[in-house]
Parts: sequence; structure tokens; C-alpha cells
Amino acid sequence: DFGYALLRKSAKGKQNRVADLARAKLQPSKPADTDWLADGLWPITCTMHRIVTAPGVAVEPGALETIFQGYDAKTRVHQKLLAVVLTMRFPHSWQPADILSLVGTYTLEKLALQRRLTSMIVVHMPGDELSARRPHAHVVCMARVHRSSGWGEVHPDLVARTAQARFQQEWEGFYDVW
Repeated sequence: DFGYALLRKSAKGKQNRVADLARAKLQPSKPADTDWLADGLWPITCTMHRIVTAPGVAVEPGALETIFQGYDAKTRVHQKLLAVVLTMRFPHSWQPADILSLVGTYTLEKLALQRRLTSMIVVHMPGDELSARRPHAHVVCMARVHRSSGWGEVHPDLVARTAQARFQQEWEGFYDVW
């Protein structure tokens, strides 16, 4: 019911970008050509999404491209980890708004406020596309601490040897209290 994946700067000879990952999560179904707007902003086909920023960080509303492309532009040569993706699966009975509320509260409290990390939450409802897979949310969490002055160091909690187990335990405890 919980997944933890790393987006490294390069893998299998390919260079990765957080902007590409974010767009893929926002577009679980391929957008139609008519969905692309003249301004070039990404069409969104996921059920719901939200950006949760670290305290004191100003972002332009609705400018998803700016956030992720700006982060990619600030990647350091020696930086290996770009982001992590937390995946939380839910029973079929859960509604998208309830998933976004729970995952959004977790993301705000545990990632933004406690760790100063900026993330994007995306809710997918596979049943809407006639799939039997369970509803789930992805949290695309950028690996570097986010301050009003810009991007800082990679957060040590994300690269700890026990990171997956610790985040899973943290999520399960949060979910149980909810």
C-alpha cells in the first residue's frame, strides 16, 4: 500500500528531469492535441493535483512548469538524487477529495513544515479509465530543502539507508490516526 521510488539524475544511461516526471504524473492519460493551450502549459489529465511548498516560499499560482523546470535548472553537477516519489494506495471506496485531503495534510505537516520540502500531490483514479487498479496518490517530492532564498541541500532523510522503511512507517502511523 506504500511505495518509495528515487529519481536519480541519471539512470540506464539516460538523463532524468523532475519536470518530465511531474508531467508524466499529471498526465496518466495521453492528452488530446486539442488539450494543449496556446500558452504551452501542460494539459492535466489526472483527477486532482496540488502543490505544497515549504514555508515562506513564494510560487506563481498555476505555474507548475516554472517550479519544476526552475528546479531542474538549479541541479548541481554533484547532485545524484533529484526527487523521491511516495505512492499511497487506497481502497476503491475512497473519493478523490478524501485522498487529496489526507495526502495533502501528510505532505504539508511531514514534508513541508517538518522538513522544508516542496512537493506535488497527484491523485489517480484508474477506475475512471475502466481499470481495476486501486485509487492512489503520488507525492513527487523534490530532494533539496526549499527556502525563500532558493534550493538548499539534499534532505538527509531522503537518502538515509532506512529511508523507505522510515517513510512507510511514518505514513502508516499518520493514516491510522486519520
